[in-house]
Amino acid sequence: MTRDQWAKARYLDASALVKLVVDEGDCEPVRTLFHSRPPFCATSLCLMEALGVLKGKWKHGRLTDGEYHTATRELVVQAASKRVEIDDVGLFTFEGLKAVQALAKKHSLDVSDSLQLETILRGKYAHLGPNSASVLITADRQLAAAARSEGIRVWNCISEAVPEWA
Repeated sequence: MTRDQWAKARYLDASALVKLVVDEGDCEPVRTLFHSRPPFCATSLCLMEALGVLKGKWKHGRLTDGEYHTATRELVVQAASKRVEIDDVGLFTFEGLKAVQALAKKHSLDVSDSLQLETILRGKYAHLGPNSASVLITADRQLAAAARSEGIRVWNCISEAVPEWA
């Protein structure tokens, strides 16, 4: 089995999710990967954060009404159709909250980013072996650095070429 054939989950953070549905100058590498190598995952909080980013772009005049509604519909359809699987460890349990807060404090991250890391480390696909280890796709440098320090494979989609293992 070649490296390209290994099954792995690719987790999209909010910044990468937005690139799937908004035409920005740096969206093509994420879209190309998205259309060529499923499966993809996101936490429920990342999906909500991405919807919030879309709202902000719309409220600040960077998206028209039509672009905003189209982008939000496309994002929700990706999740509803399971093209982007929602996976998270459960923020609303004592154990989940404790683990997420520990990562947030350790790396000075917000809860959404910390949930993303905790999910990759202990979620549905955490058991996959080294050649199938999950990948975090992000445009957030601080999140990328925190993920790397936790041993998570990361592709910073705005400053790096697509790695062969992604």
